[in-house]
Amino acid sequence: MLIYLNRAGYNGLFRLNRRGQFNVPAGRYANPSICDPGHIRSCAQALAADGVTLECASFDRALSAARTGDFIYCDPPYAPLSRTASFAHYTAGGFGAGDHQRLQEAVVAAAHRGATVLVSNSSAPEIASAYTAPAARMAGLSLQRVAARRAINSKAAERGPVEELIITNTPARRRSPTEKLSMAKSSVTPRPKLRRTLL
Repeated sequence: MLIYLNRAGYNGLFRLNRRGQFNVPAGRYANPSICDPGHIRSCAQALAADGVTLECASFDRALSAARTGDFIYCDPPYAPLSRTASFAHYTAGGFGAGDHQRLQEAVVAAAHRGATVLVSNSSAPEIASAYTAPAARMAGLSLQRVAARRAINSKAAERGPVEELIITNTPARRRSPTEKLSMAKSSVTPRPKLRRTLL
């Protein structure tokens, strides 16, 4: 059922209302591909590998167990950039300012314990401030602003590249002159069209 809702819902969005009920309109697809058997089997094989477990737990619990050798990626509901763009209710309870603060504290603590962390969020001032604060810098966290394309917006004219934040304690790898030349060449080479996979 979840696969069907993901493939047939608007832009692959998953959202619950305050009563915990699925709350996404139907997508406008002429003939959506609901099931990709090969892809599902590949995912099942990866999840069945030794040492792989799935848990439903709060981010506090997951991050509290992070130690040296662990990699943690946090992709919370993004902090709103304005009061009119304050949607954060992907789940019944929502994800507010207090949750973002708790996440920042948990990320800082995990980084201090030696875990490798990566966080993505909006460029809201309070998020930038939280992850450039002294505690975050002492944990080795750095912040980078990147452009990311967004396809979900009530106003079609406002869909497109937006600034986001990437926070991590992994030093940026310096590219060799050969890699830079290769990237420069690829930037002027026509790119093949890519299939979008929502699952």
